[in-house]
Amino acid sequence: MIQLNPRVNNPAVGTFYVLLSAIFFSLGGFMIKIVPWQSLSVSGVRSIFALITLLLYMKLIHHPFRLNPSVIFGGICSASMSITFVCATKMTSAANAIILQFTHPVFLIPILWIFYHKRPDKRAILTCIIALIGIVCFFFDKITSGGMLGNLLAIISGLSYAIMFQMKKMKGGDFESSLVISYILAFIIGLPTAVHETIHTPSIWLVIVLLGTVQTGLATICLSRGLDAVSPVTAALTSGIEPILNPVLAAIICGETIGPMSIAGGVLVIGSVLAYSLSQIKRPVSAG
Repeated sequence: MIQLNPRVNNPAVGTFYVLLSAIFFSLGGFMIKIVPWQSLSVSGVRSIFALITLLLYMKLIHHPFRLNPSVIFGGICSASMSITFVCATKMTSAANAIILQFTHPVFLIPILWIFYHKRPDKRAILTCIIALIGIVCFFFDKITSGGMLGNLLAIISGLSYAIMFQMKKMKGGDFESSLVISYILAFIIGLPTAVHETIHTPSIWLVIVLLGTVQTGLATICLSRGLDAVSPVTAALTSGIEPILNPVLAAIICGETIGPMSIAGGVLVIGSVLAYSLSQIKRPVSAG
């Protein structure tokens, strides 16, 4: 029987888990695009496999399902993040979707400040600013392309993502239980369109299974374990690798182009995120 500690306490291990989750999440751009289904269908069906993966993990660590207002709120926010991002990726470029979703650190800082009275230090704010400048550079020539609705949905996804990073800090919150609710909601919302999909091939279903088990299931499990040991701002900034990998993979597999500004943006984002993450590993992690 595999033994897995329910919680991670080492900041270095926590940072690794967050980084691993970002890598898994970054697979979503090209995978969502190559599945010829409607957005809600993709989101709903992949949630079945994500739910199975999560329930197996919860059984492995003996984590009970909990239900209270905080858990339900977290589940709604997580479902919103997932569904709006899939829709945004379908409606606009993978690059647009991920850059606009990456506004979540910007939302996270005022959330921490207003609701938790935890003012981020200057290093966190500066790193966030540099990372966002890098992201803007990375997609400077793409930010106006694609549908306006897709861009708006990606921003909503970013706000929901910021709240998702706080789910472990909410009073009465339970990250895993919120995810269970999230996956069930996504499945219910996507079912009406999923039953009308007519294109079914082994390759399509393989991608859907991978979207559920790896890109969503394992990604959120790694994020959950990482959030046990690092602060939400640290996790948000460490996950900045995702906006680089996501469009790079989309470029390689789907043919989306990457220009010189993307390289400059990549240097800024990766450099600032790694520098901040290393500085957090070297000092104790605060409770907030």
